[in-house]
Amino acid sequence: MRVSRIYLPIDHKELKNTWVIEQPKAHYIRNVLRLKPGHPLQFFTASGQQYNAVIAAVNKHEVTIKDIKACANILPKSQLNITLVQGISSSDRMDYSVQKAAELGCVKLQPVITEFCSHRIATHKYEKKQQHWQGVAISACEQSGRSDLMQVAAIAPLEQIIAGIKSAVYLEPTAHRLIHDIPKDLQQHCHVFIGPEGGFSPDELTRFEQLGYCGIKMGQRVLRTETMAPVILSAMHTLYGDFKL
Repeated sequence: MRVSRIYLPIDHKELKNTWVIEQPKAHYIRNVLRLKPGHPLQFFTASGQQYNAVIAAVNKHEVTIKDIKACANILPKSQLNITLVQGISSSDRMDYSVQKAAELGCVKLQPVITEFCSHRIATHKYEKKQQHWQGVAISACEQSGRSDLMQVAAIAPLEQIIAGIKSAVYLEPTAHRLIHDIPKDLQQHCHVFIGPEGGFSPDELTRFEQLGYCGIKMGQRVLRTETMAPVILSAMHTLYGDFKL
């Protein structure tokens, strides 16, 4: 029997032998996964703990699970500690970037507003958009077997973010360095800046250079913004991280 896997935003220290799951996760279990009493269920918490359980009861607004037991073997966290600083792109493209970053072990995704962002979001919708992207990340972690949750930070201006980062990697098709040229101290723990559809502006690139950030290009072609997250993470995993196992 296939075991469904979900994320529950609960404190693992409060868990007992049974737990009542309420909306909206109860709706997801009942109407999307269509689980019935007796079905196994696996879940993980914000602390990275993972558990096996059994569906005890399914009601209209809540689901009760029982026989909760901590999993002995869970997937290890990524060897790379990478924060992607992603220029906001159009809805579908941004969702794709968030999803693939979560699947590939990215620790944090920081959405930023840059000069060439073509997709504008009203300020009063910032929090709602962040919550949507966090939901995309949660789904990706659920499906990929990951137990540590990728955090999606609040939307912020690019200049505000770089003010607190002393060294980083940025992706730019006109750069002269390749991924093999990333300094050793940035190979496993770093911030990676990815531009929106229009890329980074000349002023933003100048700012990166003034700060001493490492600009690299990914081969001979210009890649779309939503392609960059899975490409750079996969390449870094191949050279320095999880794919070397």
